[in-house]
Amino acid sequence: MKFTQVQLAALAAALSSAQTLNIPSRVGDVVALPSASAITGSVDLGNREFDRGQPCNSDADTGSANAVFVLADGASLSNVIIGANALEGVHCNGTCTLTNVWFRDVCEDAISVLGTGDALIVGGGAQEAKDKVVQHNGRGTVTIRDYTVVNAGKLYRSCGDCTNNEAKSPRKVIVENIKAFGMTSDLIGINSNFGDTATISGSCGTTKSVCRQYKGVNKGNGDSEKLTTTDKCFGAQGQLAKLPLCDGAAPAPTKVTSTKKATTTTKK
Repeated sequence: MKFTQVQLAALAAALSSAQTLNIPSRVGDVVALPSASAITGSVDLGNREFDRGQPCNSDADTGSANAVFVLADGASLSNVIIGANALEGVHCNGTCTLTNVWFRDVCEDAISVLGTGDALIVGGGAQEAKDKVVQHNGRGTVTIRDYTVVNAGKLYRSCGDCTNNEAKSPRKVIVENIKAFGMTSDLIGINSNFGDTATISGSCGTTKSVCRQYKGVNKGNGDSEKLTTTDKCFGAQGQLAKLPLCDGAAPAPTKVTSTKKATTTTKK
């Protein structure tokens, strides 16, 4: 049986949309936290799974009080699964590192970068994020590397209409070796009028666009609108209209062993 190019493209798109995230097997039972867990230092959770015991019943930003983990400035979190029953995922209050952090079913955003500082996201992945995976509200650079996203809106969005948005800019995002399946919007969204930049390379998958520039606004000053320019989109793939298709599913990374003592506390 012979297929036309159109049929082959449609088949590839169907396979991409049917992709599921290859989350590592959890260790032990799911732990429902009564409040957000505050992370300081370097914490390796050994592929255990945590949620808040709260089904997703809102797509609004409900704040850090509803997050599963809140990372202090300079904190690192690795080898953990965020379960489906949580309104918010991981919030970073400054510089943070996330290694092999997996999101089983994203409610609002998976990762919110809130404070001033750089965030490094290596390995792991997220699925079913109807809006976006990474929300960037603070000033700094977010680097996303070796990451898989399945059935989501955007991978990354610089906040379009935050309070004092221009004062919290510019923001930069660096994207390397991303596998994106079944995306319904842009891979990356930045506010070019506030000086944001995006650098994209080594990635594959299906998205509506690779790098989308927006007009950022301060809260109360209208909507953040799409632009047609791409002059702030850099890297080998920044100017592409579409990403190349991926060759199948990405295997789950092996567990990273932390060399530092883990410390966790629970927010009151």
